Amino acid sequence: MKIIKSIVLIPLLFLTVGYAHAQQAGSHPRLFAESKDRQALLEKIETEDWAKASWQKLQEDIDLYVNRHTTDPEWIVSRLAMYWKEGEHFTQCYIKKQDWDYGEGNAPLPTVRLPGMRKWNDYVNVPLKDRTPYNESGDMLGISRSSGDLTPVLIPYKETGHMIRANNMEILSLAEKSAFAYFVTQDEKYAKFSADIFWTWMLGTYYMEPPLDPQQSSGGPGGYEPGGILGYYDYEVIHDDRQIPMAVTYDFIYDYLNANPHEHLKSLNKTTTEVAGTVFKRFIEIGLIRGGKKGNWNVNRYKNILGSMLVLESNDFYQDGKGRDYYIPFYTEKSGEYYAGLPEIMSNYNETTGLWPESPGYASGMIPFVLEMGLKLYKSGVNTLAGNPIISKAAMANLGWLDARGNLVVFGDMRGGPANMSSFESLLTYATWENDAETAKKMATVIRKNIESGQYDRSTSDWQSIIFNQPLPKSGSDLPFHKAAYSPFHRHMIMKNGNDETNGLMFTLYGGREKSHLAANGLAMQFYGKGWAMAPDASAYESYWSPDAGYHRGITGSNTIVPGYKVGEITINAMDPWVSTSTGLYNTNETSEHVSFADVSADEKRRLVAMVRTSETTGYYVDIFRSDQANNDYIHHNLGHTVNLKNGGNKTLKLDAVNDLGVAYDKNYAFFKNQRKVKHAHDFNAIWTTTAVSPAFHVNMWMLGQENRQLYLVDAPPTTLRHDVTPGQVNKSPETTPTLIVRQENNNGKDKPFVAVFEAYDDGEKSIESISKIRSSDNFMSLSVRSNQGEQVILNAIDNKVYKPIKSLKFQGVFGITSEKNNALEYLYLGKGTLLQKGHYKIEAIDDAVSAELRRENGKYYYSSDKPVSIQLNKKKAKVYPAGYNIEIK
Repeated sequence: MKIIKSIVLIPLLFLTVGYAHAQQAGSHPRLFAESKDRQALLEKIETEDWAKASWQKLQEDIDLYVNRHTTDPEWIVSRLAMYWKEGEHFTQCYIKKQDWDYGEGNAPLPTVRLPGMRKWNDYVNVPLKDRTPYNESGDMLGISRSSGDLTPVLIPYKETGHMIRANNMEILSLAEKSAFAYFVTQDEKYAKFSADIFWTWMLGTYYMEPPLDPQQSSGGPGGYEPGGILGYYDYEVIHDDRQIPMAVTYDFIYDYLNANPHEHLKSLNKTTTEVAGTVFKRFIEIGLIRGGKKGNWNVNRYKNILGSMLVLESNDFYQDGKGRDYYIPFYTEKSGEYYAGLPEIMSNYNETTGLWPESPGYASGMIPFVLEMGLKLYKSGVNTLAGNPIISKAAMANLGWLDARGNLVVFGDMRGGPANMSSFESLLTYATWENDAETAKKMATVIRKNIESGQYDRSTSDWQSIIFNQPLPKSGSDLPFHKAAYSPFHRHMIMKNGNDETNGLMFTLYGGREKSHLAANGLAMQFYGKGWAMAPDASAYESYWSPDAGYHRGITGSNTIVPGYKVGEITINAMDPWVSTSTGLYNTNETSEHVSFADVSADEKRRLVAMVRTSETTGYYVDIFRSDQANNDYIHHNLGHTVNLKNGGNKTLKLDAVNDLGVAYDKNYAFFKNQRKVKHAHDFNAIWTTTAVSPAFHVNMWMLGQENRQLYLVDAPPTTLRHDVTPGQVNKSPETTPTLIVRQENNNGKDKPFVAVFEAYDDGEKSIESISKIRSSDNFMSLSVRSNQGEQVILNAIDNKVYKPIKSLKFQGVFGITSEKNNALEYLYLGKGTLLQKGHYKIEAIDDAVSAELRRENGKYYYSSDKPVSIQLNKKKAKVYPAGYNIEIK
């Protein structure tokens, strides 16, 4: 680290002093492709439909701008966010309280405008055509993301948030695409367009020193000093990414830039390569001394600067001896005080699960970056992907986060949406380059599955993918299917029954964890219907600084009970299918094709969630939630345009409007609006309806009555900002989310738990006909669920007693189900128990508690059990059977 410090503590002004090269610059392009690769690329575009369509889409994106540029070269350049005003071409900006304070100095050319503040705001830029040319004030026209009002509003520079950054990135990305188009077509109109944008940005950055932060609000002083989070041209080093499209542009049009140097270079007495080297080195040097060594910050830092490293010349080109080969080891081999190279990055992945220790949105984004950087380095003769099996394991592990639609589950800081296929594309590319047919086939299977499910469209690939992506070898499209996944670090489990979006069932259950972009949100549950998360975690905040971020990121945006447990270790009391956390992420056996469940404790809370399949197309979820407190609020958010409450007799309950919720167990209760209340101690049903799809979609929640209950319906904040994670975009911002709060006071929630049954169904296809309590006591609960498919008796206990809720039924264990069809036994299921008997059928543990099932099918009997078990059939004598799964009883 001493070497790096010695570099950055001295201002890099010496880089602007002219010197004689030790050798000539190397050939370009080389970052993504070399000149010799062009013919093969042209053939790919001609023969691969997806590549041809992607290329045509890219041309459509840029040709309007490129063609205008031939007659109006100022149009696009004038829309860059710069310090355009004469006399105020600032060369030094100052930061105060993590936001822009003021600028000083006056460069001979306009300099690039620093974003107005670190925080994000609620606004997106108006279309490029409507933006102010040569904007001297920095005030930006914006459209609110949350209000639904598309009327542009003028946002002052100091409040523009991400808008400056987004504006410039959009224009620089056009230059990047056009530079690629020049490589493909060799048409100089593309090079001219890219070059004019490049030089405006490059020289406008060259004259700008990194911002200073005298009060160190960013954790450091800024400038060239180490420490803190500032980038060279952004408030966060992880967002210092405008160098990425500029490094690519420089590489693709390198020869054109040198053949047509900017006239200002004469006054500098510099070449194109010298000026570019100065700027790219600043990004690299500052990138290596800012941000953290851990988590996504470290990986994002390298993602930003690697291209800048690779477009540099060899070491002996530079007077200081620091070129491409000097910098590469800072990623591939080294670690220092502020940065951790690839070996340390990969050590963050859990060797057992293959997962990154952050929420899925961040975790799933890390390995694509590592793989993308690996492909770039491979092109430069450095293979970081060989002999590193955790990389492919990490990519495959991200499949465990996906629901039946291929969307990532939402918990912690993330938005959800489709998984990033670039990991699998990159592994396919690498496998193709290395002639690894087996890995290529596996990757093709994943890609084909996501194409068939509509979650991925290769024909809209970006230019980088046109270069790297390979023809798909022959493969299937069925991915390995796992009924259970559990990550102890994330305190998160997923259970599935079926994996098709129409009929698959799925739920998640997880505990609270602070930091790592996870959330202190209690024992929270989500369940699915038609492939959608019907009871989702809310995630519609604009940024971490938004006023409603605390609601969405905390306990109030989840489906759980407050007050009480928010964060801390969890205990799995029982889980089936079981996941051995010492060997992997997934289950290896399954006891029942009908039943999955998990029973989890944390502090004073204990929650059992079960999934019960009743036919190939029907099923339901059971939620038994205990809280060892006298006063509790059970909060349930559900997708829907409307929600209605009905009593056990199917009559609508009359609710009265109230001014507030009476008690606020969390400050973010303030975001619950339009409160309506009714006192109701009996069983009830809540029915959510989504009308934006046809047929209409419903969720019916039945809940067991308890004394001292008040039911509240409230309008919660939106569920999402995305268009693709809810059916018909229901509850997308600015639409509110209909939410139920069940308040129970002076009635201990451990002894008198919250017991609910959920069914999701299309209009006219409700399966459950009735639900009723059979018997309950402080530690025991039993229910009857009748449907057009039969009847299940649901049993749950938190002690070790033998319970006899009705004649001929005995139960001892955590969870049990007896199921009958046509008045005959369908199955007995015992989840971590010692006894379950219905009439003359009995499952009994030999020693320790078992998870076991006895099933009758087509007149034959089958059993599954994780330990030796005693089974009695009809009036026959009980027999002991060894552990095993799906074994016929002869």
